Amino acid sequence: MNVLALISYKVFPAQMGGQKGIAQFYEYLSQLDNVVIAASKNNQLSDIPFPKKYNNLFPQGKGLLNILKLFFVVKLIRRENIDVIIIEHSYWGWYGYLLHLLTHKPFIIHSHNIEAERFKIQHRKYWKIYARYEKWVHQLCNHNFFKCEEDAAYAVQNWNLHPYKITLIRYGTDVQTPPTDTEKKAARNQLLQQLNLPASTCLLLFNGTLNYAPNVEVLIEITDTIIPILRKNKFNFCIFICGKMLPDAWLQKFMLYPEIRYLGFVENITAINAGVDALILPGSMATGIKTKLVEALAQNTTVITTHSGAKGIPQNFAQTKLILVLDHDPVAFANRVLQYNHSTDNTPNSFYNEFYWGNIAQQAHTVLENLHGTYH
Repeated sequence: MNVLALISYKVFPAQMGGQKGIAQFYEYLSQLDNVVIAASKNNQLSDIPFPKKYNNLFPQGKGLLNILKLFFVVKLIRRENIDVIIIEHSYWGWYGYLLHLLTHKPFIIHSHNIEAERFKIQHRKYWKIYARYEKWVHQLCNHNFFKCEEDAAYAVQNWNLHPYKITLIRYGTDVQTPPTDTEKKAARNQLLQQLNLPASTCLLLFNGTLNYAPNVEVLIEITDTIIPILRKNKFNFCIFICGKMLPDAWLQKFMLYPEIRYLGFVENITAINAGVDALILPGSMATGIKTKLVEALAQNTTVITTHSGAKGIPQNFAQTKLILVLDHDPVAFANRVLQYNHSTDNTPNSFYNEFYWGNIAQQAHTVLENLHGTYH
């Protein structure tokens, strides 16, 4: 199978969760199929770790200019004998449809969120216009990849998509088994030593893009409600906050909270995930799967989050490693943190079976083969 992936924004080198989700998906898919990457110009060719790669498309925001690149991409499809086209996100779905009309190749939209809902949360004025476009373009494509059950159900109910045109392609992990107790203790001790913390300290983590509205909601709940309750109960804790784009006002506010250790962007977030006692995600605003939850669970770390925060992580896969709290109740969230007892349960095999990238890629490969057979 020859697969063309169209990527509309900067993904390589992959650092953030969404970027890693795309890069790792194609890394594993390329073990089963021939993958050709056609990315936007803001991806350096040397950063794209695939043998067949192009970076001459206009990026998101100037996507309409790719009309000028249409015949280049059509020639590329013919030269590489492409069987299926995958569009990352719905932004360029219209472009996939044009390529489908010109080449008769099936195209898939690989959705990572219900984008209109995300734009609504961000108070983007055009979210209603995008909602109509998003519905239209998902109806046009030959198949749809969604990240979680909730997004797939939304598409069936609101876009009238047939379930047979939908496949769940989760955000995955390359970890297949939980770290050993020895590895976990070593990671924890390293954090304690680096930050000169007592061994009895409960280590908590929150990470993300810190100017993104749902993550700002989390910071507000942590500082205004959760920390005061933990303080009142004389709970010995430290919250590591990691991520890019922290507004200056928040950096100043963190100085009022000695329990917070702001580490900035951490390239090796795996080591932090492995060493902390729990990842916390008290917000209720965001859409789609939270990649940070997958990364923490893969490192055998307990996740405490809201029902909305747990989208895309069914509890039957994570079991006791996923602790759920009602939405919009930071007081209940703080009390649940107080009750946390350093569970010795391991992330179950069911999680690794469902979220291992190799299994996810195999599932996608099967869909591609069936789609190619239908249109060949």
